[in-house]
Amino acid sequence: MVAAAILAGCGSPEPLGTAAERAVAGEPGSAREPSPAGDIWIHVASGERDRAALLHVPSSLQNKKKRVPLVLDFHHFNGTPEREAALSGLSALADERRLLVAYPAGIGGTWNAGQCCGEAWENHVDDVAFTRDLIDAISAEHSVDPSRIFVTGMSNGALMAHRLGCELADRIAAIAPIAGVLHMPPEIAPIAGVLHVPPATCAPVRPISVLHVHGTADIVIPYGGGQGQVPVPVPGILEFISVAQSLAVWRDRDGCSDVSHRTYAHGDTTCRAWSICADEVEVEHCAVEGGGHTWPGGGDLPPVFGEKSETFHASERLLDFFEEHPM
Repeated sequence: MVAAAILAGCGSPEPLGTAAERAVAGEPGSAREPSPAGDIWIHVASGERDRAALLHVPSSLQNKKKRVPLVLDFHHFNGTPEREAALSGLSALADERRLLVAYPAGIGGTWNAGQCCGEAWENHVDDVAFTRDLIDAISAEHSVDPSRIFVTGMSNGALMAHRLGCELADRIAAIAPIAGVLHMPPEIAPIAGVLHVPPATCAPVRPISVLHVHGTADIVIPYGGGQGQVPVPVPGILEFISVAQSLAVWRDRDGCSDVSHRTYAHGDTTCRAWSICADEVEVEHCAVEGGGHTWPGGGDLPPVFGEKSETFHASERLLDFFEEHPM
């Protein structure tokens, strides 16, 4: 959970957008007006709260009727949509690849990801419902392909991506958590004392493709599991299962065989995929050797969070993965 205000912002939320309000209210005609291009704020009424997201609309998509992918990118702990956009660099890639990318705003800069974190967790904020409402609002104004809606995020945002994979697989085609494990309530299995996430807390309605990117030297959300070492107090449970255990849960949920193959090996990063799964989904893991709690190939974070890969570009890879795995 990256805890400092670390990257430059780019503005404040605008007043509630009337088209989004109409979409939430269920009134007709909200998608008939021309879609604006650039960075715009989408506001949604969800859970008796006014929620928001920064939506990047490439100019090449303005007023186009062809349906396009939507990527939701969830920020880290104490983050903002603007900082997340600077960290992941997905807006520039969205321009190249002709897709929409939205950066949702958490309550107090936090997400209720299951066992943490911060204000959203303490106040039991329903961020799953917010995500559903946000998808509806964006789809009401823009030509979103419902079979190509994807989720990524870092740290607390990655924990949220995992949760959405468990609880919103009816709307999301694939997830790509960066530096965050599955953090739904665990239980101790009777065999070898291994932590497992029970089906009751992660029961996707269908198999869902997962790309998990993680640095092996991450101490905030440790690669091997255990107590996270964070630079500031973070409300919530910070005892994490390992990356291997997270992947095992997803392989189980997706009905994957134990057979894997290497998909990428360059510089400090190696990726392996489990491709023999139900419904042609795939589970892939990219391990960044010596990588810290960072976004590989993305924006810089303070040195306390460890080394960042300069040879592996997580944003490029996750967009490739998303393109390969529609619903």
